[in-house]
Amino acid sequence: MRSARSRLTVGVLSAAVVTLAAAVPSALASTDPVTGGGTLELGPPTLIWEHSLGSSLITDEYGSLSFAGTIAGAGTINVLALVSPAGTEKFVAQWSAVATVDGRTGVLDMSLDGTDNGTYSGNLVAYGTGQLAGIVGQGQFTGQDATGAGTYTLKYVDR
Repeated sequence: MRSARSRLTVGVLSAAVVTLAAAVPSALASTDPVTGGGTLELGPPTLIWEHSLGSSLITDEYGSLSFAGTIAGAGTINVLALVSPAGTEKFVAQWSAVATVDGRTGVLDMSLDGTDNGTYSGNLVAYGTGQLAGIVGQGQFTGQDATGAGTYTLKYVDR
């Protein structure tokens, strides 16, 4: 049979483990949004294919996209665009790359949608995997076709 002291020690340790287990998830998951941003650089596109769609044109292209600031990383962007007869584009795009977000490195996946009439702009949704798992955010971007240079904002949480 256990002594009173042994039962007390087991009871105190059990209570400490239960308390710690309950506290750890809330300590690791921050739901306070973090706001940041920086610059981006869009490289020249490479056309994969294009097809007429009524008086418009649908194109599939890829190029390079790099970020500096809150997000630091470079990768390939895949773009599907609907180009009007006047040359204005509406597009959706996907980007995935090894990136660093506020000092943490992992894979960042991003969906972008927007318009382009010489100045590109739109919205982005980003989420991390691997070491960036739990990071989810949204933001905006804008830039100039002539140079590829632009800026972005990002608001994210680390679930």
